[in-house]
Amino acid sequence: MNRLLFFILVLTLFSCFQTKDEDIVAQVNDIKLTMDEFRANFSDYEWGILTVEEKKEFIQDWVQLTLLAQEADLLEISQYPMIVEKIKSAEINIKANALIASKLAEITISEDELFNYYKIHKSEYRISLKEYKVQRIFTKDKAKLKGILDAIKATSFKEAAIEYSEESAGKSGGYIGFLSKKNANEKIWNALITLQKFHYTSVETSRGFYVLRYYDTRIVKADKTFLEVKDEIIEAVNKKKKEDVYNNLIKELKSKSEITISI
Repeated sequence: MNRLLFFILVLTLFSCFQTKDEDIVAQVNDIKLTMDEFRANFSDYEWGILTVEEKKEFIQDWVQLTLLAQEADLLEISQYPMIVEKIKSAEINIKANALIASKLAEITISEDELFNYYKIHKSEYRISLKEYKVQRIFTKDKAKLKGILDAIKATSFKEAAIEYSEESAGKSGGYIGFLSKKNANEKIWNALITLQKFHYTSVETSRGFYVLRYYDTRIVKADKTFLEVKDEIIEAVNKKKKEDVYNNLIKELKSKSEITISI
């Protein structure tokens, strides 16, 4: 809503109430801004983080807009039919939004609701992951690396794995299948994603030394975990509940009201 229009409406709604002097935070001629009226412009969260300077700035805005509104009254601009109708419309909006906000504030979401939503909609939270089909040679002895690299050049990666690898996969040529980020050592994964297909490189890990190559890749679909998507689910469930609350409220009000539309 236009800020000037908003404050004109505030003046209209609250000017008839008596206020205690100690509650007044600003006054322009005969129009007073009380602490309650001032506070009502902010949510609890907004009020809690509002700085003194921001409060002063808001009050200055209120003073300026009030001066303009008072001048509009003196010039009888605020009595123009268009302005009167806009004020009425703004009042309706404020009241309607206040009712909706009070109903939405009653919404609660349990952990069971969130997890049940996750189970039903799990397929909507799938991601595509790249995996590498890997062949490797392992040794605990760094001094053996040069001999392994020389053997690869002289024969083949498979023959070098069979002869030098110190893990069981070496007996079958070092083929270990597909590796994903989830099941690979971080250093090995980082080496794979920067490596060219069919090329090889050596990597040192806490376990020992690996010579790696990959010869194929694939894209697989995987479900995100509940914790990974919990914030998204909260947003989705909350949105659905808000829509339900609003639609049910409108349905209830229509059912007990007489409504005529002539256009």
